[in-house]
Amino acid sequence: MTRIETRTRVVFLQHPREAGVAIGTARMAHLCLPRSELFVGVDWQGARALERIFADPERPPAVLYPGEGAIDVMAHPPAHPITLVVIDGTWAQARKIASLNPALRALPRYAFVPPRPSAYRIRAEPDERYVSTIEALSYVLGALEGDPARFGALLRPFEAMVEAQVGFASTVRAPRR
Repeated sequence: MTRIETRTRVVFLQHPREAGVAIGTARMAHLCLPRSELFVGVDWQGARALERIFADPERPPAVLYPGEGAIDVMAHPPAHPITLVVIDGTWAQARKIASLNPALRALPRYAFVPPRPSAYRIRAEPDERYVSTIEALSYVLGALEGDPARFGALLRPFEAMVEAQVGFASTVRAPRR
């Protein structure tokens, strides 16, 4: 894994069920981004660590989550560094975290349309426009920091993991357990 320094502060809010998933990508991204923070839970109301992070005037928070009112971060990146809050989990889990936390709903929301379909062939996405957490970060950090090529390094361990899993699956003929 390549460690990549960023101006953007990245905070992961990971659903507890996703935390133990071996093929999850938020943990991988967190390990590549040395100053990122990873929190596991569902209800963040009153969480002092997040209150402190959200109160940082040097890097105001915004959440990476699609939906009504979301700003296309590729077309309109902010002019200043931000704290990017990334909700991690299945789409149903992420929707639950987003809906349960008024502080997250109050933040500016960023979204984007990926330039290509997800390479996450070992997990099904509900829509071809959906990508894994690490893929989303690669695209979004590239836009936020004006250097998409530098954040392509985030995808190397992800691609290796996917290839290893696909290779293993092709050798196993037993039913999935």
